[in-house]
Amino acid sequence: MQITAELDNQHLEKLQMLEKTLKKNTSELIALALDEFFIKNSAKTEGQNAYQLMQKSGFIGCVENDENLSENYKDYLDWSHKI
Repeated sequence: MQITAELDNQHLEKLQMLEKTLKKNTSELIALALDEFFIKNSAKTEGQNAYQLMQKSGFIGCVENDENLSENYKDYLDWSHKI
């Protein structure tokens, strides 16, 4: 596929700098940019969105325990402070 694009001077300079720095031609740089943009903006599942929100809030943690913890968590919690 051929693409014709008109770039302002600022973007042309950036393109030329990337070509020299990364030793890639324009077609390769466009492909890399599209891949990066696609990854960042592709549709995410509800779980991925929830994970991202928790990660941004600092809520993410890890615990090793029973694989059915969501069903029997009350058996593992320390309730002594509630009595």
